[in-house]
Amino acid sequence: MSQPTIPDDVTLLTALKLGDTTAFEVLYNRYWSMLFNTAFKYVKDKEACKELVHDVLLDLWQRRESLDIRVLEAYLKTAIRFRTINYISRSKTPAFFELFDSISTSPDMAENRILEKDMLDLIKAWIAVLPAKRREIFVKHFFQQLTTQEIAGTMNISQKTVQNQIGIALQFLKTRLGQLFSLFLSLFVLLSLFAALSW
Repeated sequence: MSQPTIPDDVTLLTALKLGDTTAFEVLYNRYWSMLFNTAFKYVKDKEACKELVHDVLLDLWQRRESLDIRVLEAYLKTAIRFRTINYISRSKTPAFFELFDSISTSPDMAENRILEKDMLDLIKAWIAVLPAKRREIFVKHFFQQLTTQEIAGTMNISQKTVQNQIGIALQFLKTRLGQLFSLFLSLFVLLSLFAALSW
């Protein structure tokens, strides 16, 4: 007697788009452990990790009709990393930067179309862990469109200090996110992302 055929991810995703709850259950069971273990590498809290996994899978269900997923495992790995970064983004621990780097250098990125919202969340998370003065300067310059001279005046520091802090922040951002930004075709897209952030 032949064994029942186990549907592949493509088949399940097609059924998922049509609202098939059985397909969702199969995907849920197939990827739950992988997602949990990925989150737990950085967040040593089982209940928090369960919540993060739940959020990722719920989002997959809620957006099933609009998502264009080519490789589900790669998509889910990226999604759980974004969720985990958002969870620990207020912490200046090595785990944050390790996770941040794991996204920017991940081979999975080639298999994903990074949603603009996720990219914006990632940039926000990076900015959130900058030292307070550097973060304030960065936000004033890029999001409030103040000149370095204006920032120096409002913060009572030298213009040279402002320029140095901006340079350090930009170099760090470029180093950390260079591969991610290669998905966008020009510097103008990057600047539009900066402008779209609300602070």
